[in-house]
Amino acid sequence: MHALFVSHSAELMGAERSLLALVGETVRARGYQVTVTLPGDGPLRAQLAATGAEVVVLPTRLWMGRRYGPAVGAVRLLQALASVPRYRRLLERTRPDVVVTNSAVVPAGAIAARMARLRHVWVVRESLLSNPSLRSVLPRAAIAQLIARLSDGVVAVSAYVAGQVTSAVPTARAKLRVIPPPVESGPDASGPSEPDSVSEPAGASDTGADRPAALERLVLLGRHSAEKGQQDAVEALAICARRGRAFTLTLAGVGDGEARRGLADLARRYGVEAQLETVAWTDDPAALYARADVTLMLSRNEAYGRVTFESLRSGTPVIGYRAGATTEILAGGGGLLVDSDAGALARALLDLAADREAFGQLTAEAVRRGRELATEPSPAGRFVAYLEELGAVS
Repeated sequence: MHALFVSHSAELMGAERSLLALVGETVRARGYQVTVTLPGDGPLRAQLAATGAEVVVLPTRLWMGRRYGPAVGAVRLLQALASVPRYRRLLERTRPDVVVTNSAVVPAGAIAARMARLRHVWVVRESLLSNPSLRSVLPRAAIAQLIARLSDGVVAVSAYVAGQVTSAVPTARAKLRVIPPPVESGPDASGPSEPDSVSEPAGASDTGADRPAALERLVLLGRHSAEKGQQDAVEALAICARRGRAFTLTLAGVGDGEARRGLADLARRYGVEAQLETVAWTDDPAALYARADVTLMLSRNEAYGRVTFESLRSGTPVIGYRAGATTEILAGGGGLLVDSDAGALARALLDLAADREAFGQLTAEAVRRGRELATEPSPAGRFVAYLEELGAVS
C-alpha cells in the first residue's frame, strides 16, 4: 500500500503529533510506502522524514479558520480551490492507493483524490459544528456534507465528533468509524503495585514525581483562546484566593508574547499575578504533568482531549468541563467533571483542597487509570487496519 497523507500544518501540535504516529505505524510497523504533504516548512517536516516517509511541501490554504469571516473566508476558499491542480499533479506523480486528509480544515487533497478516482479517507479532528474558532464562508453543515461526499471513509476522533458529523449528515453513518488519535508513549503511571493507601496517593513512586498529598499546583495546556478556558482558570484562581486558598497555576503552550501579556494583565487585574506562570511553548508536557497535582481541561468543545489522556498516563488527575469528548475519557475514572464556568471550577478546587482523603482517592484513581491506558494498544494500528479494510492494499 502507498498512502498519501495531507497535513494542514507543519507545526507540532496535537493533530500533527497524531499524524506523526499514524505515519510511523504505516511505515515502520507495516512496511508500507508513505508520502506526506505539508503546506509549508516547519518542525513536523524533520520528524516525518525520520520515519522514512517522503515529505512534499505543497502550499495550500484552508477553508476554515479563526479569522475566516465572510470576506476573508471567501478569499481563502478560492485559494484552497486554486491549489487543487497542484495536488492532482502530485497524485499523478506518486500514484498512491489511498489519500488521507488529516484535518477537516483542508479540502484540496480530498477534491484532487475524488477527481483522480482514488480512495480517500477524511480524519475529522475538530468539533466541526460547535467550535467558534472554525469559521468559514461555507455553512458548517455544508462542509460536513462535502466531507462525507468526498470520502470513502470518515474517521472521527471521538463519539462526540462522530455525533456532530451524523447530525449534519445522517447518511454518513455508513462510512463513519470512531478511532481515537494515537498518543505517543511517554512517562506513565505503570508501576509494580497499587499505592498502599489512598492517603498517600501522589503516584510519585509510579511516575517519579515528588507530589505532596495536598492540592496546590495546577496546570493547563493549550494555545490561548476563549475556547480553551485560560481566562476561566485565572478567574477561578482569584475566587479561591479570596477564600483563603492560594493555588499556583501554570498555563503552558499559550503562544506568542501577545497572548502571554494578555494573561499576565488579566492576572494583575484579579490580583493573582504571583500565583500564575505562563509558558509560550513546551516540548515536554510530561514534566508539567509530573509537577502538577491536577491538570485542568477547560475546553468547551474538545474534540478529543489529548491533554486529558496524557495527564492520566502520567498519573495526574484531571478536572474538566462537562463538555465535548472530555466526558468520554473521564468516564473511565481519574478525574472530575464540572459545569463550564469559573465558579464551578473554583468550588471543585476548594472542595478537593479541603478534603485530603477525597483528593488522595482521586489521585490514586488517576494512577490506576494511567496504568490501564498504558496497556491499551495504540489506535494507530486500528487506523492502518481500517485503511486495509477499505481495500487500499495493492
